[in-house]
Amino acid sequence: MAARQLWLFLTAKDVESLLAVLDAREPGLIWSQGRYLRGDPSDLLAGPSKLERRESLPAEMRIYLLHRKHSAEVVAHPQPAGPFSGWAQIDEERTDALVLRVPEAHPGEIQPARLYAHTSYWRGGEKIRKRPVFALWANQTLRWLAANLPRTSVDFIRIGQDALDRAKAGTLRLTYLYRPIAPVKVAGDAVVAPPPGAIGEDVPDEG
Repeated sequence: MAARQLWLFLTAKDVESLLAVLDAREPGLIWSQGRYLRGDPSDLLAGPSKLERRESLPAEMRIYLLHRKHSAEVVAHPQPAGPFSGWAQIDEERTDALVLRVPEAHPGEIQPARLYAHTSYWRGGEKIRKRPVFALWANQTLRWLAANLPRTSVDFIRIGQDALDRAKAGTLRLTYLYRPIAPVKVAGDAVVAPPPGAIGEDVPDEG
């Protein structure tokens, strides 16, 4: 099942600002980086600093956003073999978390990050819905950001303020699917179909 997701261009400065804004909007945000962990998975919510963390891929960063009031379920699967033997992988479908996946930036160029959450998932042919309090928080957070961050020339991709300023100044190139993207919409821009689950005014919350 496609996750509910928001696409957005973010610099490192924008990532810091995003986390600060979300915590200020509703205090209680907890975040930590890396899909693999070593330690008690419940500490992802109770105390992330106690955990050892590693990324799953070398060219991306994943930040997990949980909330003390709205998140409860934390699921991670021990890895018995391979390069992550002895670690556990966070189950993104079952854990009550928003996930910010940020591709590695190249000098003077960035690709869009994705902020996404699963509010339901399938197991054995059955659709399992997460707790309504988490689903509501996740959907409202994504929609609030979509409404408050500037759009780029691609309707479903938003942009952070630092990335916007740098792109307008010509010091940062924005790309999506190997194509350059303008930081603001102008007449004649091509229409790009949104991926499944992308947040937009005409997209209903997941049922």
